[in-house]
Amino acid sequence: MLVPELRQLRAFVAVAEELNFTRAAERLFLGQQAVSKSIGQLERELGVRLLERTTHEVRLTRAGAELLRAGREALKAADTAFERARLVGRGQAGSIQVGISPAIGPTERAWVVRALREDGDDLEISLRDLRPEQALQGLRNGELELALARTAPTMTNGLDSASLPSIRAHLYAPANHRLAGLRTPISLASLDGERLLVWSPRGTPLTDLIISRIAAAGASVETVLARVWGMAVALADLAELGAVAVLPPRWPLHESVVELPLADDLELPLTLLWRAGTRPASVERILAATA
Repeated sequence: MLVPELRQLRAFVAVAEELNFTRAAERLFLGQQAVSKSIGQLERELGVRLLERTTHEVRLTRAGAELLRAGREALKAADTAFERARLVGRGQAGSIQVGISPAIGPTERAWVVRALREDGDDLEISLRDLRPEQALQGLRNGELELALARTAPTMTNGLDSASLPSIRAHLYAPANHRLAGLRTPISLASLDGERLLVWSPRGTPLTDLIISRIAAAGASVETVLARVWGMAVALADLAELGAVAVLPPRWPLHESVVELPLADDLELPLTLLWRAGTRPASVERILAATA
């Protein structure tokens, strides 16, 4: 048994509603002969007459009236499905899982969300705080559509990446710290001898980047590995450890912690990662927002 095509149903509904082949053809932007041919094929495949044609009028048969009723709903459902697929494919609807390094600050997170939701009010975005190695695994197995990290990992087999605008770092210190009362931006040189709170050990890209910039300013610091992960509580043990931290601006402040501007231009890089061989609409949206 042949299965009728959607184009045939669309032609039939147009004729059934207009009861006129000429008007239906104009509505569909088709020739009248093409419309007549589609309906003729539909009737043969169904094995029933749908329309009664005379030289003066077109009337629906009982089978035609039933198909018109159900056909309208079928076309509406099909059009809805096609439009939904189009929106999802363009990154304007559906859901996106985004891996976020814990070192990405709130300003950057908000910017990414705005970029993804440009013309995409129906898009659901889930930001998942993951260590870089977890994010890479999520990209490779398809759990994540994209990820944001401070630096591109050294092992990026199967992944593509692009650099995004960097952000200027700020200094965070306990409220009773010697630098907390200064009214001018803090120089990196003034961190000499301080304990620096880090979330990855020496030998990892971001930690080494910050330490090298401090060293270039003539200062030496002792790194202290954080005991608490997660943006909301990342500075929880700053005062207890007697340390300072270099992070993006507007980081959520824990009790008795202050945010201080840096005099030196210490830029924290930002990298976008996605699975190689793909180019999701979400990636295009973020890259377009940086243009």
